[in-house]
Amino acid sequence: MSDPNHPPQAGRSTLAGFLFGIVCAAMFGFAVGAVWMLPSMMFGRALPALVLPAGWVLGIVTRRWLGFRGVAGALLAAGATLLAAAYTACLVAAATIAGMMGIGLARAMSDAGPAMLVALARLAQGPGDILLALAGAALAALVAWPLRAHKSRHAEDIASNG
Repeated sequence: MSDPNHPPQAGRSTLAGFLFGIVCAAMFGFAVGAVWMLPSMMFGRALPALVLPAGWVLGIVTRRWLGFRGVAGALLAAGATLLAAAYTACLVAAATIAGMMGIGLARAMSDAGPAMLVALARLAQGPGDILLALAGAALAALVAWPLRAHKSRHAEDIASNG
């Protein structure tokens, strides 16, 4: 009998299903990173503490929407969170370049290139930022991990009378 709270995970055990899950988790990581960039641009500085709510959201997305649970779900959620943090750091670096040079964000990103943005983002990260990113990844992994299912009292009564 199937549990309505835990739908069947068709295709999640195959290699193709897992690769598709990696792509989906990466896309969600990029999306969360882009949304995370909005308050950073509003305040004019990086906001590394937002990795905690980002990790929480990505853990829920991985568990409920992507349907991955256990070790695979925890790894996908943690990886997506670290990707979101790195992407946001690159976007902040691009926004800083754009502001300093008086050009648009898209032009700053294309002129700088991915390698330079990654290097600038890495230089801007302090030990506290890295620890926060790891804490956000750990939170995402914990949220993606399935909680032990509790039987309802009614289900226990049916099973005992059964």
